[in-house]
Amino acid sequence: MRNFREELGKKILILDGAMGTQLQEKGILKTGACPDYLNVTHPKDISDIHESYLDAGADIIVTNTFGANPIKLSEFELEDKVYEINFEAVKVAKSAVKDKGFVSLSIGPTGKFIEPVGDVSFDYIKEVFKKQVKPAIDAGVDLFSLETFMDIKELKAAIVAIRELTNKPIIAMMTFAEDGRTILGTSPEVFAKTIEVMEVDVIGANCSVGPDLLNEFVKRMADVTDKPLIIQPNAGIPRLVDGKTIFPVGPKEFVSYADDFLEYAAIVAGCCGTSPEHIKLLAKKLKGKPAKKRNIEKSTVLTSRTELVHIGYGNPVVFIGERLNPTGKKHLKEQLKEGKTGLYRKGAIEQVEHGAKALDVNVGVPMIDEPSMMKKCVLAVQSVVNVPLVVDSSNTEAIEEGLKAADGKVLINSVNGSSESMDTILPLAKKYGAAILALLLDETGIPNTAEERIAILDRIVKKAKELGIREEDIVADALALTVGSDKVRALESLRTIKLIKEKYSMTTILGLSNVSFGLPNRKLMNASYLSMAVYNGLDSAIVNPYDELLWQIKFASDLIVDRDKDASIYINNSSDITLQNKTQATKKEEIVESQFEKGSLEDRLFMCVVEGNEEEIVNFTKEALKKYEPLQISNNILIPALDIVGKLYDRGIYFLPQMIKSANAMKKAFNLLKEIIKKRAVKQKTGKTIVMATVKGDIHDIGKNIVSLLFETNGFEVVDLGKNVDDETIIKAIEKYNADAVGLSALMTTTMINMKNIIDKIKMKGLKVKIMVGGAAVTKEFAKKIGADIYAKDAIEAVRLVKQNV
Repeated sequence: MRNFREELGKKILILDGAMGTQLQEKGILKTGACPDYLNVTHPKDISDIHESYLDAGADIIVTNTFGANPIKLSEFELEDKVYEINFEAVKVAKSAVKDKGFVSLSIGPTGKFIEPVGDVSFDYIKEVFKKQVKPAIDAGVDLFSLETFMDIKELKAAIVAIRELTNKPIIAMMTFAEDGRTILGTSPEVFAKTIEVMEVDVIGANCSVGPDLLNEFVKRMADVTDKPLIIQPNAGIPRLVDGKTIFPVGPKEFVSYADDFLEYAAIVAGCCGTSPEHIKLLAKKLKGKPAKKRNIEKSTVLTSRTELVHIGYGNPVVFIGERLNPTGKKHLKEQLKEGKTGLYRKGAIEQVEHGAKALDVNVGVPMIDEPSMMKKCVLAVQSVVNVPLVVDSSNTEAIEEGLKAADGKVLINSVNGSSESMDTILPLAKKYGAAILALLLDETGIPNTAEERIAILDRIVKKAKELGIREEDIVADALALTVGSDKVRALESLRTIKLIKEKYSMTTILGLSNVSFGLPNRKLMNASYLSMAVYNGLDSAIVNPYDELLWQIKFASDLIVDRDKDASIYINNSSDITLQNKTQATKKEEIVESQFEKGSLEDRLFMCVVEGNEEEIVNFTKEALKKYEPLQISNNILIPALDIVGKLYDRGIYFLPQMIKSANAMKKAFNLLKEIIKKRAVKQKTGKTIVMATVKGDIHDIGKNIVSLLFETNGFEVVDLGKNVDDETIIKAIEKYNADAVGLSALMTTTMINMKNIIDKIKMKGLKVKIMVGGAAVTKEFAKKIGADIYAKDAIEAVRLVKQNV
């Protein structure tokens, strides 16, 4: 029998091509039918497709189960068939493959976003995936293919789900749009650095674009990770030709990229539009050739959903904001006891504006539900800033809730040298793909000498490596002790940093403010100790980012120890002692002009929309109603604020999660205003009406729902017909509501053609309505060919274009 892990990385493996287009060619995939259920009703046809790819040279055959999870199957009223469909799919594939290759279970996204972008929890989605995974294991599947994921948190949930059931190999892929980001703003580099540390065997990209663009995206992954890579492009971006959806890249053109793939790929495959002929030429060119090894420079990397931060290994010193910690902060303690997060959001924004590259989140207050509050605060902080997080707690349950809530790769603060700590915290880091802050103490306390502290680090490193945690994912805390009470041990901390670098070269960190505790002029003491620590090898520090002197010493120290190679960082900051993060904060400030007096009620309500503050917007709206009429609040405060959110999105400062949070906050305010209008019997202007629908045969509605939400919060009357909507229902709704516009969505290439059918019928009826189309596979060229009036690539553009044209 072949062994996947033994072959991986030694020679190029070939994974099969598209399933959907092959089902269409066979004529067994009917409009609106469930493709996954064909494993049960048409096993011979599915087996024939598998055999055609096997004969073409594929080493890995992927099951026909992309949507065979309970959520997707419920769209066809087949949620009770999850076990049967996945079990039979694996059995069908294994009967075709026999011992010639490997069978991989295809797992696609659920169509739900995890909170705070959506309304479902990490644990709920994890359990959904486990229901799909279990029958595949029972049927003898060899490995798992996680395909076409758009939300990195959902991908993490799928990985955790599999690992709670089995240690079989995992291929993890995301899909990227033409701009090189997922729909939620994740880049190839951020994806690679986030997922490489989880328990997966291969990472890469599939779908959305052709081999030209996907080649560039996976090359970017190859520049930052040594994890085996897979590339699985579409046969180009689909076009409409003579009423049929055509993928333009034929087998010969597809395989012309093979030499590029050979430079970095461990597995090569085809996605939408590819056929056995594509795979045959690909296998002929690449199969069995040696897979190339890559040497990547080490660094500790933390990520958010959209950003990554390199720490240590010669990089400039990184400051982590310390202010989201209730110790000594009465107002924070009070908010946590009340279950509120407003001050955490405010503190997060301000620290990032002052240059913090990551934020420490601590919610340790006695007599509160710390795990629940950690989750709530992590979600709140991520909704307003894009930097990575440090989950800081002595409560193991709170740490795990923080890990599940976090979008990216976080730093756990902390593990120490006691057996109890290592046995509980290190497995969590491995399970969720986190880095570890290692405190060099144990159950006996803080050692007096550097050598004793290094001995504790040795134990932590040994245990971590046994679990598969890499050295670069351990950040050693030499322990900054108070100079005022124990100068000798404080100096020993500096020597500890030096010894860590000599023995391990690993990343180091200090909680810097501890040094000056109980002393006058603490800023001077902190800055002085920082310079000495950097000289001895300090890489990062948890600090007060508002301390201007500390920043000046950091920039100077980085230059002196050659972490600022061309002095550009020092020069750029030498004349600016405010030290704000110009790259992001200043760009945002240029766009966010409230027009109201700072701190006024109007300004706070305005900023609730801009910052997506769902927690406080209702109270501020109620206060505003004491001064203004509902429509004045809507037109003069809320809608202008949402326009600002759109500009931030267009400039790449905000991404989809922030946009959704802002829209949801505004919706809460709008709902209150609507209730007041109804009670006062004031007739509200109806404005413009738009009918929204996902076309017949397509059960995907995430994008359409986001667009509907944005239209509603921009004052449109929205008639949302849902998904898989037949033509007659759409036409009747246009007529019934006298619609000004209709928005048609399709995610699948197989349902795009249905857009043309409904557009033709609308025009034959002579309905005077503007027609807008959009969706992952829809292009401007396609929209023009089918007679649409408007093509929008995203929700913000959809609202803007409809406003202009209706």
